[in-house]
Amino acid sequence: MTESAAITLHLADLTGRRDLVPAPNDLYRQQFLRWLVFLATNSYPTFTYADDPARFVTGTTAQKTFRQSVDNYAKHLWQIVELEAGAPWFLGEAFSAIDIYIAVMRRWRPRRPWFAHRCPKLVAIALATDSKSELAPLWVRNFSGDANSA
Repeated sequence: MTESAAITLHLADLTGRRDLVPAPNDLYRQQFLRWLVFLATNSYPTFTYADDPARFVTGTTAQKTFRQSVDNYAKHLWQIVELEAGAPWFLGEAFSAIDIYIAVMRRWRPRRPWFAHRCPKLVAIALATDSKSELAPLWVRNFSGDANSA
């Protein structure tokens, strides 16, 4: 199976666990699904497009312009997410896979200094998620040695 949103939902269904994905009758379920799909279909693709613009446009100048446009659009999307963020977790009182998405994606572009200046709610969520002891092996395995991982 591929696609992180599909994997997330499949594992919740397969295991019957609801600690990362709200149950179908949970009041957080609709918002969870909305933002899981938003992140997977809007925010995540901006990395695909901007990581290697040569896959999409030809010419160095066009590639630089394309990259800048995609990065600016990504910032716009993150500000939309910031406006909708609850506290202490994205969904409010319920920790979910959305919080893990935020913690991971904040390690990528536009990088932590930008988030710190423009998305304080997302930063608080990411820091709280980063500090969850059960996720420590994930951070070490995937981000150790990354200067931007702290």
